[in-house]
Amino acid sequence: MSTSFNKNKMNKETQEPLRLSPGVVFSACTNKENRSREQNTLDNVEKRDGMPNFKYMQNIYEMLHEHPEVSLREFKTADFVTGELEKLGFAVRTRVGGTGVVGVLEFGRPGEILALRCDMDALPLQENTDVPYASKNAGVMHACGHDSHMATILGTCAFAAQNKERLSGTLMAIFQPAEEIVVGAQAMLDQGIFAEKKPGRLVGIHNWPSLPAGAIGLQNGPLTAFADGFKVTFLGEGGHGALPYKTKDPIAMATAAVQNALTLAHRRMNSNHPQTLSFGMIQGGTSFNIIPSKVVVEGTVRTTRLEDQETMIALLHQAFAAGANLHSGEYVLEYRKGVPAVINNEIVVKELEHVFQTKIPEIPVVTQGLASLIGEDLAYFLEKVPGVLLLIGSGQENGISELHHPSFLVPTQTLEIGYKALTSIVEEYLR
Repeated sequence: MSTSFNKNKMNKETQEPLRLSPGVVFSACTNKENRSREQNTLDNVEKRDGMPNFKYMQNIYEMLHEHPEVSLREFKTADFVTGELEKLGFAVRTRVGGTGVVGVLEFGRPGEILALRCDMDALPLQENTDVPYASKNAGVMHACGHDSHMATILGTCAFAAQNKERLSGTLMAIFQPAEEIVVGAQAMLDQGIFAEKKPGRLVGIHNWPSLPAGAIGLQNGPLTAFADGFKVTFLGEGGHGALPYKTKDPIAMATAAVQNALTLAHRRMNSNHPQTLSFGMIQGGTSFNIIPSKVVVEGTVRTTRLEDQETMIALLHQAFAAGANLHSGEYVLEYRKGVPAVINNEIVVKELEHVFQTKIPEIPVVTQGLASLIGEDLAYFLEKVPGVLLLIGSGQENGISELHHPSFLVPTQTLEIGYKALTSIVEEYLR
């Protein structure tokens, strides 16, 4: 996307604490002396079905859901995460790539460096639920479940802190800003997130309503799309609507070009691999009886393979040239390559399949049919570090199961399964 990244927006301090429930406050203040150690819920961990840290995660999820912040404005969220990581004993680096937070916990023995990544931003959307922890920020909602991602990784960090004596190596927890506008990961890389410590493995998580709650999705290869955008301008000669033969009609060029492009994409692209072409905007003209001299068309291309991306670009040129030539005009194509596809590393996928089979065999793992045409900037991290995007099922039979929906809520079971998956990964890589 073309949204610019303004680092100056990140230097704002927040003053009010984020409240979890009456009488319990998770402070967003970064001053350690002002944080009450009695607030550390790890001192009195509740269990559910034998799983520690459940109540801790649930409370965090509800608190973060109640206080969402949009991309590039995750100030209180970042301060809250910082406070929790520090209470768990992590060394914390803040304002990485904007509001990004990176926590590092080193164990007593040398070993691997494992990174866990989640996203922090919410959406500019008015929530439509009746839960007591519904968003208190008008027009902003965690409708993509990033609140659940943060809660799950903080729960896993709590597990690591509680088991510090028997683990080795280093755990890195990455809380990334601005995923929804796909600029946060690259901003963190530009600011040297891996300059001092580069992980050997990286695991990102995302809840996935297409999978039922209680399941895990782990697929080798492309998982999300190359998310590109384009603008094509058709240039002709305008004139009176009653005298089209005296014009070079860019509206006619555009309509022919759109149909040509959709037909070519349907007939010439390999249907065995997910891809799509969509047009979202056509602009031109000022009056019903005036043929304009210019028409602008914009759209998006989503592909999961680099070769398909290049093929689609060539087909667009072919279709637009044919439409323009048919009516004696010209075209100018501006193609913007956006976020790359998330490509799960084959070796890491095999390692995690073994982990899940041996440590949590009761949890079903889906390995096929998971590729999607959404954009996800975890891809930038995976270009630097071998890793995967792990999908945690959040589909519900009697609830809304759609990301970016004003009534979508992540079910409790998603937190539980995500925690079990991530703690099993920590135990395997950092044993």
